[in-house]
Amino acid sequence: MELHHFSHNIQLWKMNQRYARHIMRHHETEQFGEYTFATGKVKYLKEIQILHSQLFRVPMLNWLVWLYRFRSPELVSVVLDKEGKVVGYECFMLNEGEIEQHILHGLYVGVHPSLQGKGIATALRRYSIKTYDFGNLNALSTVSDMNDIKALRSAQKAGYGIEKQALKPPGHYLVKHLTLGR
Repeated sequence: MELHHFSHNIQLWKMNQRYARHIMRHHETEQFGEYTFATGKVKYLKEIQILHSQLFRVPMLNWLVWLYRFRSPELVSVVLDKEGKVVGYECFMLNEGEIEQHILHGLYVGVHPSLQGKGIATALRRYSIKTYDFGNLNALSTVSDMNDIKALRSAQKAGYGIEKQALKPPGHYLVKHLTLGR
């Protein structure tokens, strides 16, 4: 069973490497109060991993870390404080079931615990939408756990709508249709 997961993860990594290379994205920064929103860079990856472990109490999957080493500008958005430290992040990936429809999946959104509840996650989602809403993607998707009302509300405030109920894990499958995709 473990060999099957390893093989599947390698296939996902290869698919994401190949298709993410062709994702068109604006790379301008944007201010939100004292915070700067920017597209990802590999130099932020270690800080993202530390924040991810703090928030989710598990490390980021190894194959995703390797993916973001090569494709951060295409697949990651960050929130930086005045000193340039990462205080929030949004990580995307391409799923096999969504790639034909040109949908990019928002896998993780995280904001430092001391900054939660201040609209930063919603602003980060909006920033990410703006950076993708002009090129070759039709939509962004995400899944919100049934019990995570904050994540659901944040996605909805950013413009995502519930499309259906997800079964594994139980949650809401949300989509933000992009206006200028192909």
